[in-house]
Amino acid sequence: MGSEDTENVGESGLRILSWNINGIRSLDNFADWIRRLDADILCFQETKITRDMLTEPVAIVPGYSSYFAFSKSRAGYSGVATYVRTSSTPTVAEEGLTGLLRKGDSQVGGTSMLPLEFTQEELKSLDNEGRCVITKHKIAKSKESLIIFNVYCPRADPEREDRKRFKLQFYKALDIRANTLRGEGNKVVIVGDVNTSHREIDHCDPYEEFHDHPGRRFLDHFLHCQLNPSQAKSKKERERADEDDEAEMEDWECTSARIESHQFIDSFRIFHPDRKLAFTCWNTKMNCRSTNYGTRIDYVFISKCLEPLISCCDIHPEIEGSDHCPVSARFKIELDPSDKPPSSATKYYPELQGKQLSIKDMFSKVEKRERSPENVNVSKVVKKPKQSSGKITNFFVPTKTAKNETLKDVDVENINKVERESLESRGFLIADTTKERNGESKAAWGKLFKAPPPAPLCTAHKEEAVKRRVTKKGSNQGREFYVCRRGEGRADDPNARCDFFKWAK
Repeated sequence: MGSEDTENVGESGLRILSWNINGIRSLDNFADWIRRLDADILCFQETKITRDMLTEPVAIVPGYSSYFAFSKSRAGYSGVATYVRTSSTPTVAEEGLTGLLRKGDSQVGGTSMLPLEFTQEELKSLDNEGRCVITKHKIAKSKESLIIFNVYCPRADPEREDRKRFKLQFYKALDIRANTLRGEGNKVVIVGDVNTSHREIDHCDPYEEFHDHPGRRFLDHFLHCQLNPSQAKSKKERERADEDDEAEMEDWECTSARIESHQFIDSFRIFHPDRKLAFTCWNTKMNCRSTNYGTRIDYVFISKCLEPLISCCDIHPEIEGSDHCPVSARFKIELDPSDKPPSSATKYYPELQGKQLSIKDMFSKVEKRERSPENVNVSKVVKKPKQSSGKITNFFVPTKTAKNETLKDVDVENINKVERESLESRGFLIADTTKERNGESKAAWGKLFKAPPPAPLCTAHKEEAVKRRVTKKGSNQGREFYVCRRGEGRADDPNARCDFFKWAK
């Protein structure tokens, strides 16, 4: 559970858990993980599998139905999955954010304004990487529905403008659809890896122009929270701030669709408004989890009407297995489960219905002619004569060898006890040169491969440094160097990595 407040064991209500697992195949005994996490609805991001990689033990977990979104552009990349306990079975489930990938007659809805902001090709592109699954659930004793977005928002590669734009367009599509569904009277929850830390308190090392970031400006627009006066906001607000400069429309902002601002809440900050160092993602290559030097980019966003119905929300850094940790929330809501899962559930995949299909099933079967004994041409069968295995003693003639002559050329290691006794009884002296040969061999190999010198000690902790290699393109690419083996951390943390650096020879 969380480091400060924990959920009461046995507490009633609907529990939703979200976790970027950094590869679903990395979790051994996946069904055991589902049971241990103990949630009614589990939303996983970065599954890193395509449909042909999905196995039955992962897809079909007793007591749950599952719904996947797969990357169609790259194998082993992106992907999300939602697992729903039978007592919360959804009425509708969709792959994708735009509604273009929905199957069957049923649909979640909320797509009417997307064509006002995107072309058909842009919408297809947004759903090409398997970044969203939406489930719709009926709330018991109510005409309302609970809609859950499981999202893995894109990361903006700083060296690629097209990926920056793609990320902000994904935000815009999420903004339009979530707010449209909210406006239609649904209760909306958005969980997942949003790939942006919102406030300085959510980042281990907020830099000087931290708020001058389009992703944070989107969250300022999307979320209802106390804003820093220095933060830039919408286009009109930026224009009023400086009338002399022409403000450019950012890619997350709508030009035609009218979307209300500040209609969702960061539920973690409802219960922990001032908690510091509450991070959900760490750079594990730099061992940053050991020093808790990370960011909070995994969220549970709720529409404002759900605030009275949420009882707790927390992060779970004690659960390992990924470079992210889970986030969970509990709601005072009871769902009315559907009689059967929607048609997009993995249990309906043909390859997972007890008849595993393979590529050979796609071709007609060719009858093979059995080879009976009558069909065999015996005249062509040639039996090779068996060669007698000679013993080592057959190679020696004692009559021509002087008595007590030493046999130095005999491979002593391959002489068994009987052969040794036979040779010695006939006057041979077996020279045991094994140790001598081994010593010579060891010395020869030692000249070729010398033991590496010991690693130097870092200056601050006097601990053995770790060797790394330069991977960045440039004159030093491929060179090795030593740095402190501790995890990267804050400058004032004595347990964090010191500034030791030394090139390896």
